[in-house]
Amino acid sequence: MASISIAVKRPISVTETLEASSSQPPHKKIRIQTTTKNAANGKLQQALNILETISPQNSKELLDLLVKIADELVLNDCQLPEIHDAISKLIELFRQERDGDTTIRVMILGLLADLSDIRIAEVVNALIDEIIGVLKYEKSQKVIAQGLGSLHKIGTKNLKILATMHVTKIAHFAQQQLCSESHQTQKNALMVLSSFVALTDAKKGVIDTIGHYADSQDSGVRAQSLRSILCLGERGALLSPALYQRAVDAMQDDYECVRQQALQLVLQIGLKHPEHMILCGTEDEEEMRLIDAAFSKVCAALCDLSIQIRVQAAEHLGQMTMVGPEFLHQTLDKKLMSNLRRKKTAHERGAQLVASGEWSSGKRWADDAPQEHLDAKTISLIASGACGALVHGLEDEFMEVRIATVDSMCKLALKHPDFAVTCLDFLVDMFNDEIEEVRLKAIYSLTAIARHIVLREDQLEIMLSSLEDFSVEVREGLHLMLGACRVSTQACLLMVVQKLLDVLAKYPQDKLSAFGCMRKVGQKHPHLCMAVTSHLLQDHPFFDSAERDVEDPSYLCILILLFNAAASLVPIISLFPDVTLKHYAYLRDAMPALVPPLPIEGASTKKPMDDVNSSNNSREYLETMLAHINDIFTIATERVPLLKTAQDNLKRLGEIDPEMVGTANFLETFLAAQIQIEQLQSCTTSHHSRAPLKESLSQLVRNCLKLQHIFSGLSYSDMLLVKQICLRASALHLVLVVRDRSQSALGPCQMLLQTASDISNFLDDKESFQPDTLTTSLLNQLSSIVDPKPGKVFREILPLVQRPCVVRMPPPNVNIKMCEANILEPCPQMSQDNVIKVTAGLIAALPFVAEIDNLQETQKNDMRIKIKYPDQHMHTVVPKLSDFKKIMTEQGAHETNVKLRTTILLSHSVWTEASSVEITLCLAVRPGTDLELCKPAKILFAPKPVRREAAIDNNKIKPISQSTNFIFNLGSSVWCPFLKLKSANKNEVISVQYVIQRSTV
Repeated sequence: MASISIAVKRPISVTETLEASSSQPPHKKIRIQTTTKNAANGKLQQALNILETISPQNSKELLDLLVKIADELVLNDCQLPEIHDAISKLIELFRQERDGDTTIRVMILGLLADLSDIRIAEVVNALIDEIIGVLKYEKSQKVIAQGLGSLHKIGTKNLKILATMHVTKIAHFAQQQLCSESHQTQKNALMVLSSFVALTDAKKGVIDTIGHYADSQDSGVRAQSLRSILCLGERGALLSPALYQRAVDAMQDDYECVRQQALQLVLQIGLKHPEHMILCGTEDEEEMRLIDAAFSKVCAALCDLSIQIRVQAAEHLGQMTMVGPEFLHQTLDKKLMSNLRRKKTAHERGAQLVASGEWSSGKRWADDAPQEHLDAKTISLIASGACGALVHGLEDEFMEVRIATVDSMCKLALKHPDFAVTCLDFLVDMFNDEIEEVRLKAIYSLTAIARHIVLREDQLEIMLSSLEDFSVEVREGLHLMLGACRVSTQACLLMVVQKLLDVLAKYPQDKLSAFGCMRKVGQKHPHLCMAVTSHLLQDHPFFDSAERDVEDPSYLCILILLFNAAASLVPIISLFPDVTLKHYAYLRDAMPALVPPLPIEGASTKKPMDDVNSSNNSREYLETMLAHINDIFTIATERVPLLKTAQDNLKRLGEIDPEMVGTANFLETFLAAQIQIEQLQSCTTSHHSRAPLKESLSQLVRNCLKLQHIFSGLSYSDMLLVKQICLRASALHLVLVVRDRSQSALGPCQMLLQTASDISNFLDDKESFQPDTLTTSLLNQLSSIVDPKPGKVFREILPLVQRPCVVRMPPPNVNIKMCEANILEPCPQMSQDNVIKVTAGLIAALPFVAEIDNLQETQKNDMRIKIKYPDQHMHTVVPKLSDFKKIMTEQGAHETNVKLRTTILLSHSVWTEASSVEITLCLAVRPGTDLELCKPAKILFAPKPVRREAAIDNNKIKPISQSTNFIFNLGSSVWCPFLKLKSANKNEVISVQYVIQRSTV
């Protein structure tokens, strides 16, 4: 049985009852304990008492007990005096073992760090004082290193509640340990110092002190030194450009861990001081921008031997968008550009000749002619590593490097349109990569920079050849890319259209994606579409052509292309034949999202509403409706019919305005829960029939779960109102179940306690929010129950539940989003012509594709596909996390909208005829409760009986020992040439060989 205890900030007993006063908060914190009462409270104390009985000489037994304490340590149920006592005993044991085994002292320091998880300032400050106190007299470097690690763990976990004095004390102690001879101690001291030193002290030479350890003989210390400098930079310390040369030198280190930190430091210094001028290291002492120099060094890291370094360098290139264009274009050419060489002017050459004192003697021909002496250090302002760096990344043998390089090229091209044109050919070449992820990254990158480029015919040939890829994600990505790009000529447009139609005939399941591609191509190329309209429609100038099937996907693609082009260029309509105009009237009503409104007679002329005006009107209507609902709640009687009418209006508003679907459905569900609570409240005083009562309670619980799990984007005030109505519903649920006496009340009681604990924790974290009167009374009443059994809880809360009290409606919040799904495949409309036939008992694989809007990352694990057969048998499928893919747009991946693509398996016993099977998407919020996200899709499924051949009469088969010829009628068939049968006496095996010969019937 779960138990309830009170958690307050001062040390009191578990069963103590606090008196309500104005100075105290109006609620008490509820905590659910799943173990026996007080069973865990003394576990730590018992273990520490055992420690005192163990002899200090028995190191193995002592160490085993410390390990057991660390594994089973639970601080949730420990009181403050108990924690203080534990710290004192562990410190005393540490002092006793000062000359003993260092492993025990290391284990004690780790335990002391774990005790800081209780997050109480008094405990944390005492821990820091005690640890620093014992470490001052410690001689073992292993123990000191562990102590520094424990101080870092305690400080980072409790930085907000840590006193400034103790932060300074930790930093001062770490700085003292830097002079240690132990490399591990130096590493931990650098880590602690960078995390806790004051930023004002960092300006006074602490960064320089840390930087000196980058020359240490230990690779770990060198890496930690650079990592500590980066940590100070993340905290807000100013990283001087003087650190750049130290980071560049560290990039030549033999150890990968040092090069990784050095590369990161070069990037950060370059981003913080992009316009700072530094010497480029040439004889002429030329200066260059720091961001350009850092860019060159990062490019050189793309040739590193380590794959991790190459991936990191490729990713960093995309962040250096302030680099100069001449350096950027050099990364696409492996040859050093001549125009990057420093050429001296005639004045400089003359001045150098005068300064040298050398003059032409005239004895040799052209001995004074200018000779260009090429030196590797002086021919270029840019390091040779930057030449063709991105090309090296694209040609790397590891796909991680290629993906990172393509992504960086995309980021740089978005900031530099001229670079986007230059890198277009390189991105197109990546369409032929052997790895699907690389091809997808190249496609999405080209989609992102599409506004800067125009495709040529030779580039289109490579792109369109990838349309026949077996991967549906690659094909859909290409559809998205083609819709975002622009082509240069009519031939290019016809090439795109013809290839899309050919691939659509091969992959009919891509029709929705192809329709969307054609819509965008038509919008971007109205003039080119006008020139090829007659060709695409096969409209002869003299003869009437046959009317094409309006349901043909290829014909639909052409119509969608031309109709969207006509929306931008109205004269195209004059080129449409009469039959096309009739088809437009049909398609405008059947596909309003793909076919735009056109000035064509006989078609629907309804135009989409202006988004701004419609949103403003919907918001005003919603505010008016909420005001009326609040007025209805003031009516004493007969308000339920009015509230149901308001509920229908909210549901209708969500159907009309897509922008308000989340807000309207949230308010509608909230109001439905209010109505159900009001209707069920009358049952607390009188007995009703059990069936309707149970059904109503189930619907109320379902609405409460929808409020908690289906909607996102709620404000803290909305969350509090949802938790309050869930608490009220849980209390009502328990009361009605206890009064009904037809089912167990343990489940409702536990749900009430969990809901109370949840709202109590919420109010603890958000102290500025205050609950209503009924919520406060319920929390106080529940916290006073020592042994919360269902009967006792029922008697305590019954007077509160019988008292009518309305939860106010939430204010309109347009940021609320509703998680909903749309099943694309199989088609939601059941077709009699499309029947899935399979032999009974075997399995039929069915592709399943659905789009899910506003799905949170944490909800992917709870997604379920439910299959309901006609005999009410339910089958649940749990999709893999890899089946969820973010929906891509021209602006990039959508944050919360995903596409689920998987395969579901159907199987059943024999049916006499085809029957419908329902498939739907659900969210499993808790065991036994699923929330449907869409209407079920229905398919026709027909398990057929197993086909059996005609039985052979054993009496007509005689036992023979040789081959016998059998004559069959024309048209008959034999399944196998050899067949073994048993004769009538079941003792002799007969071997028969069938030989088919011609015969007349």
